[in-house]
Amino acid sequence: MGAVREPERCRDVFGVLREVVVEDVGEFVTPGSVLEQRLVHVDGALFVRKYVSRAAGARDPRRYDLLDREVRAGTRLGQVFKRLYPRELARLAAYNLDVEEPFALLHAYHGEPAIGPASRFAEDERRRFEQELFRALVLTAAAGVVHGAVGMEAVRWQEGRLQLVDFEHALRVGDPRWDASSPDGAGRAGARADPRDDVWDAARLLRRVSLGPHADGPVLDRARDPERLRVLLDPVFDNPVELRPRAAEVLAALRGDPSLPPTTDPEAGLGPGRALFDQVSAAKGGPPSPPPARPPRRGRRGLRLFSLLAVAVLTATAPFGKGARR
Repeated sequence: MGAVREPERCRDVFGVLREVVVEDVGEFVTPGSVLEQRLVHVDGALFVRKYVSRAAGARDPRRYDLLDREVRAGTRLGQVFKRLYPRELARLAAYNLDVEEPFALLHAYHGEPAIGPASRFAEDERRRFEQELFRALVLTAAAGVVHGAVGMEAVRWQEGRLQLVDFEHALRVGDPRWDASSPDGAGRAGARADPRDDVWDAARLLRRVSLGPHADGPVLDRARDPERLRVLLDPVFDNPVELRPRAAEVLAALRGDPSLPPTTDPEAGLGPGRALFDQVSAAKGGPPSPPPARPPRRGRRGLRLFSLLAVAVLTATAPFGKGARR
């Protein structure tokens, strides 16, 4: 029996409606993802399909929110880096959240989960990993995105290149958190997402890569950390978030590449789209609901994602797979 081929309607990161044929390839798993995943072909190119099946959504409604967050982060990154998308970040191609089994299509990831090769890093590879990790966070910060779950499970590695994937816990900078805590465990009333939250998580990851999995326990015992790590990471661990160094400062200390690809302001020109969204939302019974408390317990989402986009009614004619190749 041949692979299943199904027509799908979806929107790209700019809200443009597309009609594509998706051919299933097989199961796909990443350690940092809660969502179900499949490898698929679209126009001859390979993609990762993340989705919420009816059964999984009924068992665990928070999966809808995880998919929403993946899409929100992906649309933001795609709009900011539209001219030259950085290889360090997973790239959303298209999505549809208004079907019975909502899904997102992401360009095929690079390499393999870093948890395997990281355990065998030579010194030069470890230094390269550190630079690549903080460069990825410089890029997310430039786009106004907080990944929210930076760790060994969310990074991939291929021949000295790192890719940050699985944005299922991502927030926009300034968004309310799912709870009132920062990643360092210090509760803050009215806490909002800050790019330096990811810096804390990345600092823990650096310790794990340098010292082994035992260094990644619930309590950070840094008494035996090598001097290089203490000099690099003490400003992260010893300061509240507002005094913590930014990813760019840590990257500079690591002598990594500080350059950024060209960026675009995704807020420019979205006024008409937002107005249309507000009209549609009002007609359907009111504006979007506020972010849910953690764990989210929301069911189907309607149209609230489109507040991020200039709503488009055009159907794209360019080959979908062509835009997938980097």
